[in-house]
Amino acid sequence: MIKKFKQLVFRGLIPFLKLFKMAEWHIYKNSHDTIKIVVGAGGTSFPGWLQTDIWHLNLTKEEDFRRIFGSRKIDNILAEHVLEHLTEHDILAMLRNIKKYASENFRMRVAVPDGFHGDENYIEAVRPGGSGEGSDDHKNLFTYLTLQELFAREGFKAHPVEYWDEQRVFHKGYKEDAHGYISRSFINDERNADGKPHYTSLIMDFTLR
Repeated sequence: MIKKFKQLVFRGLIPFLKLFKMAEWHIYKNSHDTIKIVVGAGGTSFPGWLQTDIWHLNLTKEEDFRRIFGSRKIDNILAEHVLEHLTEHDILAMLRNIKKYASENFRMRVAVPDGFHGDENYIEAVRPGGSGEGSDDHKNLFTYLTLQELFAREGFKAHPVEYWDEQRVFHKGYKEDAHGYISRSFINDERNADGKPHYTSLIMDFTLR
């Protein structure tokens, strides 16, 4: 009951929140030479990045891109644990929109649950309909192979950053850089404090060339 009430209140606030976000966008674009956006940001905030959520920027709707970005080109997109909540159809629509608004040096960093993770308890927690928080809304459980293939359909080139392979071998590679902070990575997730990859993400960068 309380959750439904909060959702109702939030829906009523959306028109005002959109006005605030547009004002924030105008300030951001006039003070930054490069456009770096976080999608599905929730409560996260990173210096130099513009935070967005579905009620402000629906990645599957070209009109949202046009309304917000106009003639400005996007240099970086960061999506941490977002794409597993989208269908393949929605992801392909998103990629077509992104291509229209991507700069020449565009890079997108994606982190999703890793379908090749070596721990079966992890897989059970993150699979669609699994036991973990949010998994009831998961539409996919990607591996580096399936995510690479999906993005390739729209002409994106994959650059694996951190992942488990089909032999259940972990490849550590994520580090702090300008392409986007991933909290659910080997070095940042506190569940890996003992030096073992208990909770990691499939992390890949994508470019258009």
